[in-house]
Amino acid sequence: MIKSRSARQSISSDLLIIRVSLWRLAILNSALAVCVTILSCGQGQSERTEQADKNHGEWNRFHAENEYKLIQAELKLTKADQPYMVLDLMENKLKLKLKGAVVWSYPMDFASTDSDEVKEFMKRFRGNEGIFARPVADKYLFAAEDRTPDSVLAIVGEAIRVDPELLQRDLPERFQLLWGNGLILEIRTDISGKPISKLQNAIVQIKQALSMPFGETIIVLKIESSEALTLYRAANRGMVTLIYPPM
Repeated sequence: MIKSRSARQSISSDLLIIRVSLWRLAILNSALAVCVTILSCGQGQSERTEQADKNHGEWNRFHAENEYKLIQAELKLTKADQPYMVLDLMENKLKLKLKGAVVWSYPMDFASTDSDEVKEFMKRFRGNEGIFARPVADKYLFAAEDRTPDSVLAIVGEAIRVDPELLQRDLPERFQLLWGNGLILEIRTDISGKPISKLQNAIVQIKQALSMPFGETIIVLKIESSEALTLYRAANRGMVTLIYPPM
């Protein structure tokens, strides 16, 4: 009877040991599974971080190279005695600069131009070569308001020894600046002027309408009339224009 009881106790003890061992094994397996999961997540996060850092580094290098090219392009212009124009898309301003100093500036107030057209203009301006500077190829005045008679300008010009043609004469209602690669910047004011030539205006507009589907890009700005006059008089053919793209 005593031996039977001892045997049962021994068996119970062995079963308890087995249960504890199995319990410990289960805990160990769970812990291992958690560790593997954590390590896998950590490795994935590390890989994603490394990739993000890599992409970020590439982005920085790209913009640094563009910024260097832009600085070099403007540095050449600052050494000349001629003013140059800047289409500043970072500050949304149209500027005239001389030796690096801003001598005239006006906010870009886009009229009937969406962001896609501005992006396309910037893309075409830089072209496949990624340039930042282009000379003005031409300009065209559609209409203006004559504020000062020629006789008065002649008297004033003689008195101050300045060519009357260089004095303020017409306030422009609408004019265009043109660059190569089909780029057009149109300036509009609130002046209600007279057409310079109705026939020539019609020819220019028809020509542009026919060319537009094949590659011309136009953006339109609204400018106060006296400020537009400054831009019109300054922006002669050959004036170099820089573009500051949003970095």
